[in-house]
Amino acid sequence: MKFTLLLVLAAITGILHAQTKTVISGKVTDTNKQPLGLVTIFIEGTSEGTISGENGEFTLQSKQKGKVKIIATLVGYNKQVTELHLQDAVPVKCTMELEEKVTVLKEAVVTASSFGSISEKGVVMKKIDILMTPGGAADIFQSIKTLPGLTQVSESAELYVRGGDPMETLTIIDGAPVYHPFTMESTYGALFSNVRTNFIKNLYFSSGGFSAKYGNALSGVLAIETEGIPTAGAVNVGVSLANTALSLDVPVIKKTAGLRLSFDRSMTRPLFWLNGGADRFTVTPVSQNMTGSFAANYSGTGKVKLLSVFADDEQGVEVERPEYTGIFNGNSISSLYCFQWSDMLGKQVNTKVSISQNTYTNHWLLGNLDLAKEDKVLAIRKDMGITLSHFAILNAGLEAEERTIQYTGTVPAEDYDIRPEGTKKVIDARTGFKRFAAYAEYENARVANFKSLSGSIGIRGDYIQELDLFWMNPRFNAGYIISEHQKAMASFGVFTQLPDMRLYNPVDGNTALRAMKAYHYIAAYQYDVEGWMQCRIEGYYKKYLNLPREDDVQRYNNNGYGYAKGVDIILKANTADGFEGWLSYGFIRSRRFWMDYEKESSATTDITHNVSCVLKYAITSQWHTGLNIKFATGRPYTPITGGAYNTQQHIWEPVESPVNSGRFPGYRRVDLRLTHFNSIGSTRVVVFFEGLNILNLENIFGYSYAPDYSAKKTIKSYFGKRTVVFGCNLMW
Repeated sequence: MKFTLLLVLAAITGILHAQTKTVISGKVTDTNKQPLGLVTIFIEGTSEGTISGENGEFTLQSKQKGKVKIIATLVGYNKQVTELHLQDAVPVKCTMELEEKVTVLKEAVVTASSFGSISEKGVVMKKIDILMTPGGAADIFQSIKTLPGLTQVSESAELYVRGGDPMETLTIIDGAPVYHPFTMESTYGALFSNVRTNFIKNLYFSSGGFSAKYGNALSGVLAIETEGIPTAGAVNVGVSLANTALSLDVPVIKKTAGLRLSFDRSMTRPLFWLNGGADRFTVTPVSQNMTGSFAANYSGTGKVKLLSVFADDEQGVEVERPEYTGIFNGNSISSLYCFQWSDMLGKQVNTKVSISQNTYTNHWLLGNLDLAKEDKVLAIRKDMGITLSHFAILNAGLEAEERTIQYTGTVPAEDYDIRPEGTKKVIDARTGFKRFAAYAEYENARVANFKSLSGSIGIRGDYIQELDLFWMNPRFNAGYIISEHQKAMASFGVFTQLPDMRLYNPVDGNTALRAMKAYHYIAAYQYDVEGWMQCRIEGYYKKYLNLPREDDVQRYNNNGYGYAKGVDIILKANTADGFEGWLSYGFIRSRRFWMDYEKESSATTDITHNVSCVLKYAITSQWHTGLNIKFATGRPYTPITGGAYNTQQHIWEPVESPVNSGRFPGYRRVDLRLTHFNSIGSTRVVVFFEGLNILNLENIFGYSYAPDYSAKKTIKSYFGKRTVVFGCNLMW
């Protein structure tokens, strides 16, 4: 009895003790009264803290009494300190307002087409969207692929834009053209970006009709601007089943100079150990990345920045082919050095200059394939913006680029014979060019003094010195504000790009090849409900001319052609009850007659239907979950109907159907992410669990055939079976 009484008294004491805690609740907003989520809130000198929800609201229990200081911090905003007086069990309301740091721009903006890079002109994707997209691995390219206009041709990070090949999309980092922004490139594509998301300050993505500012690209542009001076010191440590990472923000001179450093290493052996599949590898894919930048302000408007990126990777995987089963060994090294200067010349001219060097090398080994590649790019770019009035601006710029590509080694003489003893060709080819370009574009927010009508007109010219090629490309864009929530847009442009540099090799190419050309016709309608929804519908037609075709006499000619047409739709919304996400749909029909095509056929990128649905929900201020649902029509391929035995080479040759006359099964995948946010004092702790292809739906890369091509079996994609990943991040 006494024992029971003691238990009851202990329980009552515990309850009374709990009741003495003070509940602090409130909301965090910015200076525009917009709610701020993921803000770390804690009481100074204690371990008591929490994190605000997507609606900015928070609840915190404290056992402190008397005067305390409650602190709110969020990257990109000045720290806010509020003094409160706490009493036993007396609830306290607290509203906190964070001011954005002057040196930090708005969140990154992505547009479905090139109608601008501010939220008033396009559909917005915030940096938090990239970090929190399920299945995106916080990778910018993988996350952008959830937008319309991008087709799910493969699981690689490469961008297939509106029926275009990945080489038709240009990536620019701080003004530097980067032709290999990926790690782990192979015949199946590349897995992830070399650009670290925490370094991104602003980005602009266009799926067509882009500005005259960008050239030598047929389909799309991704322009990335990296962060400048860190306003406060910060450390971020991340560990997951497949990756370890460390990043540092180091202010050197307050508001004047600072360093950003990032080191990470991907080690997939634990991932394959847990999920299976390690037996396929002799070297499980591994990569490392080191990124650093130094930024300084030398005056009120003058800024300089030096960016450096180094990445390498290695993999060894068993490849099963009809004629040979062996180990594919691949490795690559990539480096980028970029110096950028910007300043105001007077009160109306903004100028920016970038000087960069980018080098990429790789080496592939499989059977009689032993090929090394080196791609070097030196570039300088100058952009100027001249303010003519409150509504008009003139943009102009110059570019100079020297690119050299060299291939050395051996390749199979026939695509179907990669056996070590098979016939092979020796390659020792070097091609290169110097490209000079200039552009000018006039933008007016009130055309003919009509408040609702805006437009731009531009022209750019490119000259290739070694090939004696010159082209002029006009670009036009118009926008009309129908009402407060509705706008319509139209765009037309001519776009020109050199084909694959290998086709200009004087040994087995044609140095007289002309550049490829595309005409873009785009019309769009956008409806916005301020604060919670954006909807955009866009129709397009893209006509290709001068595509390269194989030629028995000239090796290659410019008689190829093609087209891509379709409709893209995106609906992006966030609700007051914690739901946020977007639904994108793309319909496309893409046909080509180029390279070895015998007649006009479906392009490899002709993925008729593409659906992506990203849903995120804040269960509480600390628990968040998300789904990424994808569906895509199977991509076209060339079926093999049988084999014919070659008695001289002792190998079966495939008998093929017409080019791209078959289709693989549709692509289906559901990714799930669960994230927990917490804090220990001023340290933010993020723990996550991610299930890739959580429903274990089978997706394939292609087919592997028997030696005589009488039977086939599927080659599973990277995530052809369920894969589990988990990890955590510590930030302070």
